[in-house]
Order: sequence, then structure tokens, then C-alpha cells
Amino acid sequence: MMKKHLYILLILGFSVSAQNMQLNFEKQLVNYFQKQSWDEITITRDSLYTSPFKEKFNVSVSKNFIKFDTTHIVIKNPYFAMKYEEAEEDKDYVKNFPKSFSVIYENSLISLFENGKFACFKLDNFERDTKLEDKLNTKKFKYHWIIDKQLGALSGNSIYKWNGNKWIKHKDYFPLKNQPKLFEDHEFIVYGDCYGEWGGTVYFYEKKSSKSFFTESTCANSVIKDKNGYNVLAHLGHGGGSTEIKTIANPRKLTLAKPNEIRKTVNGEALGYVDKSNAYKKKIDFYGVQIFSSFKYQNKELFVVHLSDLTFLAEIKGNEIEIVNPLFFSDIYTHHPITKQYGNYILMNLDHYGTGLYREISVLIIEDNKITKVDWNENHSR
Repeated sequence: MMKKHLYILLILGFSVSAQNMQLNFEKQLVNYFQKQSWDEITITRDSLYTSPFKEKFNVSVSKNFIKFDTTHIVIKNPYFAMKYEEAEEDKDYVKNFPKSFSVIYENSLISLFENGKFACFKLDNFERDTKLEDKLNTKKFKYHWIIDKQLGALSGNSIYKWNGNKWIKHKDYFPLKNQPKLFEDHEFIVYGDCYGEWGGTVYFYEKKSSKSFFTESTCANSVIKDKNGYNVLAHLGHGGGSTEIKTIANPRKLTLAKPNEIRKTVNGEALGYVDKSNAYKKKIDFYGVQIFSSFKYQNKELFVVHLSDLTFLAEIKGNEIEIVNPLFFSDIYTHHPITKQYGNYILMNLDHYGTGLYREISVLIIEDNKITKVDWNENHSR
């Protein structure tokens, strides 16, 4: 009987703790958005912010708060070069940041630096795995990805895949050279380009036929595949910011790209605008907010949202943006992020033009109820 009472008390204790956390969370957000408001209106948990634009949306505090343990760490590039740190030109200064977006492979964060070498960090404690580094660093590499669930990298003009013991030349055509991949399944490799206010394009490279299909996406940062098709999330920071999700049921119904058109502009605008197929449905089309990322978490679809100089986690239900967690309650800003799932891990690569031009300066790693922000070289919190 005593054990039963103790069990009930523990449940009640956790319930009260969660309730207190929820109330504190609500109070912080209401106070923050009240200070951000220019109008003399009362901000409530049910209406922290309402869009003034045509495609209206409302921001509220979710009743389903999701608790995450957040950790922020700084890792210095193990191949850090003072000559880059002291360089006057930005194009040289940024060379202390990874030269391609990091990936997760065998429970390690795998990052590639300017000297063409990999640095590997174990995800349970972020200590370097020098044994894995020694195995991988038998060549000088220019870029890397996960290809068909294996570590792949560009060395010279050839792409190699790691078979667990050595690098094997990749025989099939791979459409990327020096940019990150958005998504891959057994049919398509998905990637994009971005020309800012002049638009962006998302490409679906079909493995079987080597054909590429495209449509406009300004600018794609995440792809989630579900029963309805490929959900391509895009955002742009120009003006007041904008966000859209296009659901593409069958990429083969998009416009077919000629090889000499890919990654090119047409009359000064992204190739994507040439697509008149209408082979998609718009799931979200908001102005005045930026959504940097989407990913699946415990049967939910969560989004990393940036609004009013605050970056937070939310669910989106129609035109309602419901904040489920404030992340680090700070202004995490990025221009061309990419988010992908690696088994049980979600990895979000963040760049920031004013810090590292187009290079990765930070990553967010999500596993279970833990979120870790890793900053390269120094604290990049704003």
C-alpha cells in the first residue's frame, strides 16, 4: 500500500512540476511579445501575435508544452588556423568554419574542414573520435554527404563512399558537387538553389532515369515525405520574411529540367519560376514570419519558427502557430539552413552570412527530449 501511495505522490509531483513549467513558459512568452508590441493591445497566451498581412496567422502558446533539455556547447575547429582568424578578407576569415555542412554517421557528428580532413565527435559526449578520423582521413576531401545511408565525399573530381573499412569510388552519377542535400529516398535526391529575392528552385533528381524535375521554392530548407507526397518547406528573410510549404504528390509531373538549365537563372530569376505545371498544393503560405526547419518528432510535425527576434519550436494547425517550446529563448538566426533526419537524430545545419558567409557556424542536434546547440569556435548566440 505504501508503494502505491509513493507512486501516486510521484505522479502528482511530476504533474505539478510540468504545470509550473507550462505557466512559467506562458508568462515569459506573454511578457516578451507584450514588449515587442507597438500597439497598445493586451497580449494573451491565445494571441501573442496576429499577422497583419493577407494570409493571416495567429501565434499562441500551445496547451501541449513539450519539455526538452537544452544544452549549448562550443567546439573549436581542431584544425584551427590563426592565419584565417587574422585574415582581412571574409572569404579567408571564414575558413575556420566547416567547408561543408556536417552530417551524422555511426552516432558521430562528422565535419569537414579547410585542410580537407574530417573531425569526428561522439554524440554522447562530443569527444573527438580520433580512431575514426584516422581511418577516414586517407584522402583530401572537398565536400561530404550521406549517400544511400553511407558516408560519401568528394575528393578531386571523384565521389567516394565509405564501406566501413575503406573508400570506394561511387560508380553512379551523383548530382551534387559543393552543396548540401535536402532529402533522399530510393527514388529521388532532392536539393535546391537560392537567389534571394530573385527566387529559388527545388530539384528532384530521379535516380532510375537520371532526369531532374523542378519547381519554384524560395528557398527550400527541409523536406518531409508523408502519404500526401513530398512536403517542401521554404523561407526567405527578404522584406518582412516569408514561408511556404508545397506538397508535391508526384515530382515527375513537375517541369523537366535540361542539364544546362540546372542551377541557372532565366532573365535574372530562378529557374523555378519557369515551372507552370501546378503539380503541387500549397499547405502554408505566410508572410511576416520565417520558418527555418520542419521535422518529425514523436508522431508530430514540429517547426523551428523565427518571429519578432525570437526563435522557438511550434506546431502549425491551419493558420495557428502554437509554440510548444521556447528553445533557448533567444534570437537564433540563419539564412540557408538545412534539416535532415539521421535515424533517431535530427540535425539542423545553420549558417549566418555576417559570421561565416555561406559556411556552417552552428548545428542543432535533437535526440529524444534533448536539444544540443553546437557553435563552432566561439559562442554565436545573439
